[in-house]
Amino acid sequence: MEKISTRWMHWIYGAAVAIVLFTGFGNMPLWGRYYIADIPGLGWSGNFFLNLQVHLFMGAVLLGLGVYFLIVYVYSRWDGIRVSPSGRVRAALLTLALLSGLVMAARNLHGIQFAFEFQVGLIFFHMGTAMSFMIASITCHLARCRWVQDVPPLSESSKS
Repeated sequence: MEKISTRWMHWIYGAAVAIVLFTGFGNMPLWGRYYIADIPGLGWSGNFFLNLQVHLFMGAVLLGLGVYFLIVYVYSRWDGIRVSPSGRVRAALLTLALLSGLVMAARNLHGIQFAFEFQVGLIFFHMGTAMSFMIASITCHLARCRWVQDVPPLSESSKS
């Protein structure tokens, strides 16, 4: 991945994922209930509305990074870079979590209403895909699975 991005993009991605997962759990609201918000420096996590705003902002950061990496990936395919199988799984789970999060955010707009059953299903779908992404990411990190893999460039493979 070093070929198509800089080191600081990885740090932004990692921080955004960690903050989104932290605030996502806080939206349930666990942090006030289990006294995490009483830890010095984490008092903000007990405020539901501030926690929600941070969650939405960091979700937007992840969405922006996803679009950036998608554009860079499309242009880097000619250099022999492909998304690995584990990268495809994580990308699919992250995409589903981001899209369901966008739909959940859209329900707050004026004039947009969803049936109660749809909202409940959407919330569980969002939580399920986010938790699946978290588990897949931790597993891939421990197994040192990369997002991308190098393959011979298209121009070289067509010569063979």
